[in-house]
Amino acid sequence: MSTASATTVADVLVVGAGPGGLATALSAARHGARVLVVDRRPGTSGLPRATGVNVRTMEILRTWGVARDVRARRIDVVPEAASGATLAEPPRSSGRVGGYPSLREILDVSPALPLACPQDLLEPVLVDAVREAGGEIRFSTSLVDLRVLPDGVSARLHSGHDLGTGARVHARYVVGADGTRSTVRTALGIGTRHLGTWAHAVQVLFRPDAPLLPGLPRVLTFVEEPHPAALCPMGVGRWTYVRLAFDGAPPAIPDDWTPTLRAATGRSDLAPEVLDVQRFTLAAEVATTFRAGPGFLVGDAAHRTTPVGGIGLNTAVHDGHELGWKLAWAARGLAGEELLASHDAERGPVGLEAAARSLDVEGRPTDGLASSLGHTHRSAVIAGSTAAPDLRIDLAARPGERAPHTWVRHDGRQRSILDLFDGGLTLLTGADGEPWARAATVVTGVPLRVLVEGRDVHGRGLGPRYGLRAGSAVLVRPDGRVAWRHDGACADRAAALTAAVATALGHRSVAAALAG
Repeated sequence: MSTASATTVADVLVVGAGPGGLATALSAARHGARVLVVDRRPGTSGLPRATGVNVRTMEILRTWGVARDVRARRIDVVPEAASGATLAEPPRSSGRVGGYPSLREILDVSPALPLACPQDLLEPVLVDAVREAGGEIRFSTSLVDLRVLPDGVSARLHSGHDLGTGARVHARYVVGADGTRSTVRTALGIGTRHLGTWAHAVQVLFRPDAPLLPGLPRVLTFVEEPHPAALCPMGVGRWTYVRLAFDGAPPAIPDDWTPTLRAATGRSDLAPEVLDVQRFTLAAEVATTFRAGPGFLVGDAAHRTTPVGGIGLNTAVHDGHELGWKLAWAARGLAGEELLASHDAERGPVGLEAAARSLDVEGRPTDGLASSLGHTHRSAVIAGSTAAPDLRIDLAARPGERAPHTWVRHDGRQRSILDLFDGGLTLLTGADGEPWARAATVVTGVPLRVLVEGRDVHGRGLGPRYGLRAGSAVLVRPDGRVAWRHDGACADRAAALTAAVATALGHRSVAAALAG
């Protein structure tokens, strides 16, 4: 980060230090970009907000080396939703949340298990990781002005330490991760499309004076007393009480919440400490595009979701994971315009689907593993792109799909194959892959590693999971997305692979890929 003049120079300016912004910053910094994150808040979130961390998010956190730290901050809950008169009374009904899969189903397709971790406990882990990767984070710093220039953006910032007109930043790219009322989105001239409003709500964060239940709580309990509402554990002794209103008017806020919380919990002697009370609207909307010139959107700035299904935080992290490396590679001269354009083409349909699904209170059949792992990307940098299919997990390693998990031995260690993709492009071949390995030596200037089955990686599930047959080769991006595959005979492997790399990195010519 250059500070030789009054203007800070960065490759990527991220506005907003929530999960989406921090994920973008961490992905970009790990891939060599100079990253500056600014946030108007004095620090990370002081409220638990979202809690559900799904399978794909945990895979990403595992790749970044922070999954253990996040697990240490998890809430121990039963992944069920129940309903009854009060929290204390035996529920009249209960069931697994949102298609939550069994442990056997998860471990068959992933090395990671989902968990509940409140956002205020998750964000500090990501902040530390961004800083350890070389990124800079400035809290208590607001974006005042943003202008698009021929070579990037110019931003004016204001913090409590500014005595004059504010600090200035010149960046190649700017990422709006600044929420539903995104300043970056407005400055870029990007509009939004409203999908619907489900309800208005009031949420009370409170700490009871004693445990509310003798054992592990369910992740969600609907109660009828004194009004229809929901109770959710939030870790470190906290709970939330959420009351919804569907008649267009927000629920009333009483002067004293104690009678309401006593009735809802079934604890007539409860002495709650009310920590926070907030009104909010459960609505969904999406940006009309996720990219405009050097500006990009992630998280709530790109797609606003309701809390239903715990979709928002996870989709935001996935946005950042897939965008960050693209920005870093483009800033380093390794990638072209088509790779940047792929952000809207690839994340746009996912964001729209997530926002629309969050309005579906009954839950769609695509909930669970399919909605976490089964999206297929279609864009100009995915070879053989066609119309996107329904969400599915059939472990075929087709272009656009998440590369399948399987356990392998690599460098004497048992690892998930997913752990080997971060950092560069990976060419995975069958046992007859030596010709592909020789062809890969022609591709210079970009990080490309070759993993030949039986030589570099060993595992019985590798061939079946990746459909490795005679002559097969699978090219995987740093975000674990399959970019290209070839099966069968090939007259010129070097030409085929070079063309595949050129496409995957958004170069308009094969010569650009060769030159890096």
